[in-house]
Amino acid sequence: MKNIESKPLPNYSVHPGWLQLLEKNIRQYDLSYNRYLLSKAHNGGANALLDVRDVRQILLEMFKESHDPLFAIKASQWVTPLTFDSYTLTLWTAPDVRTLIEDACKFSIALGTPLRTFFHETAYGDIAIWFTNNDKSSEESQVSYVGVTLYIATLISIIQQASDYCVHEMEIHLISWPYSKEVLPLFERYLNCKIILNSPIRKLCIKRRYLFTPLPTNNPEIYHTNRALLHQHVAQLESSDIVLQIYKVLDRLPSLANISSDTIVKEMMTSIRTLNRRLAEVNTSYRGVIEKYKLEKALHLLSKRNANMSEIAFKLGFSDLSTFSRAFKRWTGSCPSQLRDDKIKN
Repeated sequence: MKNIESKPLPNYSVHPGWLQLLEKNIRQYDLSYNRYLLSKAHNGGANALLDVRDVRQILLEMFKESHDPLFAIKASQWVTPLTFDSYTLTLWTAPDVRTLIEDACKFSIALGTPLRTFFHETAYGDIAIWFTNNDKSSEESQVSYVGVTLYIATLISIIQQASDYCVHEMEIHLISWPYSKEVLPLFERYLNCKIILNSPIRKLCIKRRYLFTPLPTNNPEIYHTNRALLHQHVAQLESSDIVLQIYKVLDRLPSLANISSDTIVKEMMTSIRTLNRRLAEVNTSYRGVIEKYKLEKALHLLSKRNANMSEIAFKLGFSDLSTFSRAFKRWTGSCPSQLRDDKIKN
């Protein structure tokens, strides 16, 4: 088992390709390059990882100065096959839309570790990409929601460009709407997606009928070569990601009923002090990681056919169903039975 004490790669980081998108967007709004990007651009080379807090702050300041609620969406339109190196090149050269989406989720850590992306297939063959945030706070701030908007819009732009705009009827499900209600139709028009609010989790939904659409840019040789490079790069990032290491320990447990930090540090061959320090470095805590894990696991289990809520409550370490229901409502604003019933109706 690998010892966690080995020197980690930067965890709270994003790919420098995000700054490339913002740099290109500057020209549209006559913003100052020197003010926003000169100190960050090309710092450490093309493969350098940047602190996500710096990039979010730059994005927020640009967003405010532009006076355009669509600033992040317009920045996403600048994405190209080379923006995120082997990540975007792999997606662009994939054989079909489904493979593109699977790889986008599987290797999403290459873009930035704070936002986690999950591939989910419904009983009817539709696809949902789930987005969860590893930030400590459960409250949405302006700096985080503008960043999430850019992330989701960029993924949509990649799907649309790579498929030659052949994917329609996409839906974005959001927990809440952080912008003014007046601009919601404008967002839908620019993204070519329907936006649905009051969802327990952010997700992008794609209909089954579009998943096997061949990509006009498919190139098997480039795809397999770059995917192998991407797989190697992501494995290195994952080996140093403290949150993913904890998740892997939790995945091996039959129930979280007796989970404790002592169990985690024993499995990871580290100390509680080191674990807390590593978690603080990525702006989270042991309790925060456990809460996020339980939420993600609950959503995954509830999405399955014939989901048994009592079994789910046990697996997640709750003493009874009512305790689980109260926790789930605190996390999402909805009861778990409501989510399950919605899946049955849909």
